[in-house]
Amino acid sequence: MEDKIEFIAKHKNWFVVKKIKIDENTENIEIARLLASIDETVLNKIIEYLPFDIDKLYKIADEIFQKKKGRITEEEIAQVLKKLKSPATTRKLNEITESKEGKEILKAILNNIILERLGIQTRVSPKVIEKYIENMQTEGLK
Repeated sequence: MEDKIEFIAKHKNWFVVKKIKIDENTENIEIARLLASIDETVLNKIIEYLPFDIDKLYKIADEIFQKKKGRITEEEIAQVLKKLKSPATTRKLNEITESKEGKEILKAILNNIILERLGIQTRVSPKVIEKYIENMQTEGLK
């Protein structure tokens, strides 16, 4: 069997195929780019399949922090993280689910929403890897 990575998903109107054949000329960074792309696709879809009112979760996120233009100070970041981890936020999650595990899922999603709004990336973007590859090829960097 040849070396390859294949991700194929089809469910109702959702259909995606991401694949790469791996040979001696395939660079690890190309594999990383595909894996990051699969990760991004999966994470974006997970939310759609969860049995929670995600609109309510975004309203909670808006109460904690709305994305703004310009520099975010360390003090603002500290305040936002304090709100994010507060018992008040946990109580608001109770309005979406009373399940302990459900709240853990919602907290993880909420953490990612807030961190991204703060400009803190929690995942490796396939677009950034693509740009890195382009720069490597043009400038001969590693």
